Amino acid sequence: MCGRFDQHAPPARYADYVEALLHEEREEPSPRYNVAPQTRAWVARAARDGRRELVPLLWGLVSYWDDDPAKAVKPINARSESAASRPMFRKLMEIHRCVVPVNGFYEWRKAPAGRIPYYIRSADGAPMLLAGLWDRWKRGDAAPVESFTILTTAANPSIAVLHDRMPAILGRGDLARWLDRSEKDVAAAQALLRPQPMEALRAYPVSRRVNSAANEGAELIEPVAGEPVA
Repeated sequence: MCGRFDQHAPPARYADYVEALLHEEREEPSPRYNVAPQTRAWVARAARDGRRELVPLLWGLVSYWDDDPAKAVKPINARSESAASRPMFRKLMEIHRCVVPVNGFYEWRKAPAGRIPYYIRSADGAPMLLAGLWDRWKRGDAAPVESFTILTTAANPSIAVLHDRMPAILGRGDLARWLDRSEKDVAAAQALLRPQPMEALRAYPVSRRVNSAANEGAELIEPVAGEPVA
């Protein structure tokens, strides 16, 4: 699964990486090393005019049909293998695909002394593009809610020692096909969602301070000694 990630680079860096227009507003997300569910994060998607845009959306999907966002289920992850068949995600797989550009994400390993957090990043240090789905909720005069969920796939052998699932990470070469709103072949879109090769990722243990979503700072992604590297 993916329950926490790191998005500390300047938004312009992500916008340039995915060749998107940066949507700026007064309450845009600040750089963060510990992005948790139910907070806003930068997401790239296709705009109505066909161009790409980088926008801040809420992490935890609120479906357009929900009566009340406060009572919605708000899934933060969706299984890529079944997303096309589930009512909540089926239409989104056709027209509301997105990517979440991140510097890395966290996963935890079970140990006798408690859960040990690991930070996973790309081997070359470039942003990772987590495949996702987004939706827009609107009722009457209430403020609209735009939100997203991250798609997951089976973990590669390196990540499997931590968890049996991992985010579906897209290569830049697959970005255009994934974000193409005119491409409604869900099977073709699903074919892009596969485990990232082991050699493309680096995973190492980090401070347990990341366990609390209240903690922030660059020290959260620094390696710590005394734990095995995944």
